[in-house]
Amino acid sequence: MGWNYEKSLERIQEHLDGMGEIEIQDLVREADLNSLLTETCCRRVHGAHVYTYVANFPRMATDCAVDEAEYKRFLQAVHLYQREVARIVEDADKFDGLRVHFQGPKLHALFYRPVKQTERLAVLAFFLQLVLKDFTNSVFNPAFPFSEDFTIAGGADVGDATGTRNGRKGDRELLFLGPCANHAAKIISSAGRLRVTKALYEALPENLRALCTKIDEDVYQINSVTQKRLDELLDEYKIKWDREASAERLAEDKRKFPLKDIEYSAAHVLIDLDALSIRNNKRVTAASIFGDVSGFTAYIDGAQTDEKKKEALRVLHAIRREMATVLTKDYEGLRVQYQGDRVQGLFHMPKDDEGKIATEAVEAAIGLQSSMEKTIKKKLPEAKDLRLAVGVDLDTTLVSKLGTRAHRDRICLGEPVENAAAHEEDCEGGEIGISKRVYDALPERLSKHFSYDKSKCCYVAKDLTWDKVEQAERAAAYAAGASVFVNSGGPGIRITGEEARGARQVTPSSSWADE
Repeated sequence: MGWNYEKSLERIQEHLDGMGEIEIQDLVREADLNSLLTETCCRRVHGAHVYTYVANFPRMATDCAVDEAEYKRFLQAVHLYQREVARIVEDADKFDGLRVHFQGPKLHALFYRPVKQTERLAVLAFFLQLVLKDFTNSVFNPAFPFSEDFTIAGGADVGDATGTRNGRKGDRELLFLGPCANHAAKIISSAGRLRVTKALYEALPENLRALCTKIDEDVYQINSVTQKRLDELLDEYKIKWDREASAERLAEDKRKFPLKDIEYSAAHVLIDLDALSIRNNKRVTAASIFGDVSGFTAYIDGAQTDEKKKEALRVLHAIRREMATVLTKDYEGLRVQYQGDRVQGLFHMPKDDEGKIATEAVEAAIGLQSSMEKTIKKKLPEAKDLRLAVGVDLDTTLVSKLGTRAHRDRICLGEPVENAAAHEEDCEGGEIGISKRVYDALPERLSKHFSYDKSKCCYVAKDLTWDKVEQAERAAAYAAGASVFVNSGGPGIRITGEEARGARQVTPSSSWADE
């Protein structure tokens, strides 16, 4: 296994050849988006996007991990939280929204019914944040009295986004491309803060706008309201929210998923993510990896015409497929989840071998950079301004699949997951950021490409692709006076230490080898 230039080019071209013509039409009537949307059947969806985030989730996940009983209770709590939040979002008698997915502790929900009724969609997004905060404070936290309560932050925007759905077989995920889908997530602030964009604020009725405070030119914060006032407003806008019914469902779920049935174990073979559940979890030494396409938000925001949107979709489909293939086919990893233009992966084999796990994860990170810079841009020159930022960390990780039946989301719990995401977010396009633990576990042939960046609090390699790694390895071999073989083809002249048909054998001078 390992990244290969020719194979990467070949599979990208094969995917592009088989993709077919992308169509984008307006969504003009109610539809099941999970059934309607495909890689090429795309719809311009007018809607309100909402993200809510359990702001203290990473710290709680780490703190609970030290005690087995507490860890199981936390896992149970996360499972039940996702189940009830999904019911609140999607129940036709409540919000009648779409739970797009959970990205770990972050919910992405969409309101697009009633079709193209902007004010109603904005109202639903506004109240979902308040209801989920109320649910968490008054229903969920009393049912799960940890030493620290769950705390919620949120953001929402309204507008047009292009909906699509890609992946392989049963591994397909919804994706919405457009400013409103991006900006809703980007305006999330600290715990307890619920925010809306200027566009959503201006779509609200006057009495709801009065409940918002302007933060800056484009962001408004929703003020706190009492339960009594919230209930009055919900009644006014005909949105049902029943705390007692929600508490009863949580109690029933606790009986349905008792702590005694929650088990986790080590993994001796590559984890089958789709076989996991609240009753079957894996706890492994693993490296988490996040790769994010830097510049893609601006690229999407700049796609004003349908032709430009189709071009952007074609690029994103190719990038997402290639990133998944690098993680799962070129290297022995798992693609946990797509998160828009970001991919989350996990490496845990060979079992408990930190050196080999770290090496495999970093080699995959270099493979991701190589695909972005060497093959994707060769096949899709319009992607020339896009770069990839990658983050990696390693430690004990719990892996599961939680939520409601048929809508369960893959989840990885543990400090290295959050650290890897933070390293990726701190890195610029073209950079790979790794933790000290990963750095210390690497062989010198890889670690020498990384240097500590104090501002990013991790070790960083810039513009590191496989041709640079191989060039450095050859230079080290040449320094010892070894013969090499020179041939042309692929991206240029190829120099290897192995004899190949048509290659010239050369013994480089020590002065050349030292350069």
